[in-house]
Amino acid sequence: MRPTGRDPPYEIAAVTAEPSEGEAFTESATDLVEAVPMPEPLRATVAAFVAEHHVQHPFVKRERDRASPEAMARRVPSKDRK
Repeated sequence: MRPTGRDPPYEIAAVTAEPSEGEAFTESATDLVEAVPMPEPLRATVAAFVAEHHVQHPFVKRERDRASPEAMARRVPSKDRK
């Protein structure tokens, strides 16, 4: 919900069923984000959509790049550098 500065004090700016999108709405310091129950007819529609289109992706853990000891070594200042 977004503040209006008048009566009513808030207006609905967006609605989403996507958790990460809802989390992104919290980045604004003025907007108010709340979880609310989804009406049953809408819930059934979303469930049918997910059942038809969901593709399971395997979890792949990313590995960090190994740090190079040479890159981390203290460098001696050269005479050319200022």
